[in-house]
Amino acid sequence: MIADNRQIQQLLALLLGHGITDVVVCPGSRNAPLVHSLGQVKGFACHPVTDERSAGFVALGVAQATHRPVAVCVTSGSALVNLHPAVTEAYYQQIPLIVISADRPKAWIGQMDGQTMPQEGVFGKMVRMSVSLPEIHTDTDEWHCNRLINEALLECRHHVDGPVHINVPVSEPLYEFHTEALPKVRRIKRVDGRRREAMEQLFEKMNEKCLIIIGQNAHSIDENTLPTIHEYAAILGESLSNLHLPNIVVGNLDTICKHIIDKHDERFTPEVVITLGGHVVSKQLKLFLRSVKPQQHWHVDAEGKVVDLFQCLTHVVEMKTTDFIEELTNYIRREGLYSVYPEMWENEMRMKRNGTLSEVEEVVGELIANLPEDSVVHLANSSAVRYAQKIPFHRTIRVCCNRGINGIEGSMSTAVGYAMACPQKENYLIIGDLSFFYDQNALWNTHLPANLHILLLNSGGGRIFDTLPVPNDKETREMVCALHHTSARHACEQYGITYLTDVCIETFIHTQGPTLLEIQQ
Repeated sequence: MIADNRQIQQLLALLLGHGITDVVVCPGSRNAPLVHSLGQVKGFACHPVTDERSAGFVALGVAQATHRPVAVCVTSGSALVNLHPAVTEAYYQQIPLIVISADRPKAWIGQMDGQTMPQEGVFGKMVRMSVSLPEIHTDTDEWHCNRLINEALLECRHHVDGPVHINVPVSEPLYEFHTEALPKVRRIKRVDGRRREAMEQLFEKMNEKCLIIIGQNAHSIDENTLPTIHEYAAILGESLSNLHLPNIVVGNLDTICKHIIDKHDERFTPEVVITLGGHVVSKQLKLFLRSVKPQQHWHVDAEGKVVDLFQCLTHVVEMKTTDFIEELTNYIRREGLYSVYPEMWENEMRMKRNGTLSEVEEVVGELIANLPEDSVVHLANSSAVRYAQKIPFHRTIRVCCNRGINGIEGSMSTAVGYAMACPQKENYLIIGDLSFFYDQNALWNTHLPANLHILLLNSGGGRIFDTLPVPNDKETREMVCALHHTSARHACEQYGITYLTDVCIETFIHTQGPTLLEIQQ
C-alpha cells in the first residue's frame, strides 16, 4: 500500500513517467510517506543514505554513471540545506539532479514549529527550476500540482542538464497508506522541433478533428500557407492574431463558442488542439476547451515553455511558429490530408458572424468597417478588446493591444508611441473611460502625432463589471466600478486635440490632426 496523499501519488507516477527510477532516500518523519511509497512501488530503485550531505553526492555519482536523472529525497528543515554543496556541483557539472524535499504546511512556516524554514527557492540560482507543490483539495489543485511536477522534470534536461527542486508540503496525518497503486497521470512531453523524426511522429498523432488556435501577434505567419492547412484543420484566429482571412480563419470566437456550449454540440469537440502565437482573449473559447478536455493539446513555443491554458496540455513543441507552420503545411500536402471539420466551423461562423451587438458594439463595428486600408487599430483592455472580438477586420488592418499582463494602464501611451513611430499610417485607438482617464498623461506631449484618432467609449465607470456579479448597492458599485461623471472635453481643449461628439463615424475618421470622438453611454 502507498500513501493516500495525492501530491505524493502524482509525484511518484510522474517520476516513473519521465523515466526517473533511481532515488537516494534519507531518513525522517515528514518525508516518511514519500520514502515508504517509493519502496512499495515497483520500478523504483531506492538507495538509503543517512547523511544528507553525503546523499546528495551519492545521487550525483549515480547520475554520472548512468547518464540519467537521479532523485534525492530528504525531510524538512536543515536536512534540505545539507544538499546545497551537491546541488551546486550538479549545477556547474550540468547533471540532472532532482531534489525532493518534504515540508511542513505553509501555514506553519515561521511559527516556531519544529523543523520549519522557508524551503521553496532555498537553492537560489543553483537550480534550473524550483517549485513548491500545492496541497490537493480540488481538481484545480491537482491539475496545478501535475503541471508543476511536469515542468520541473522537463526542465532538468532542457537544452543543458541541471538540478531542479521539488518541494512537497505534507499535512498530518502522515501515515495513511490505503492506496493500492499509483493513478494514471498526465505526462507532458517536450518535442524538439529541430528533430525531423520527432516532428513526423507528432504529426502522425493528428486526426480529422484538429483545431488550430492562433493567439496574439502571429502576423509573422505566411498567409499563403493557411489555405493548405485549412483543408485539414479548423483555424481559429482572434482579432489580435492579425490574420483576417475570410473563409479560412474563423473569428468571432466568443459568439460561436457560447452557442456551441449552450447547445452541447459534441461534433465541434476537437481531439487535437494546437496553439500558436500569444495570448487568447476569448473567454468562451477557454470555457469550451476546458470543459471538453481534448485528448491532445500541443503548444508551439520557440523557448519550449510549458503553457497549459486549457488544462489538457500534452506536448510542448519547441519551435518557431513560422517553422512549425511550414512543417505542418508540407506534411498535409505530402499526405494529402482532408477533413470536413474546418467546414463545420466556417458554417457556424457564417450563421453567427456578429451575434447580437449592443449599441456601443454597433459603434465599434461601424468604425472598424470604415477604417482606411493599411491603418492601425489599438484596443484598450477590458471592454474595448472584447467588443472588437465580435467584428471582422479587413485583412490590411493591423490590430494592437497590451495583452501581456492585460493591465488598464498604458493603452493610450502605447498608441501615441506607435503613431509617433509610424507617421505614414492612420492610428485609431478604441478605449473605455477608465483606461482613458487613467492614462491621460499620454496626451501631455508637445509632439502629439497628427495621425492619432481616439474613440472614447464613456460609460461613466467600468462597463466590464456589468458582466460580473458585483453587488448592486450604490456604495459598492461606486468603489468597485469607479463610477464618475467626467468628460474628456476639457482635457482635449487643454492638449490641443479636436474634440467631437454627436458626429458620424465618417467625420471622425477623416478629421485632420489628433482627434477624439467621445461616445457617452
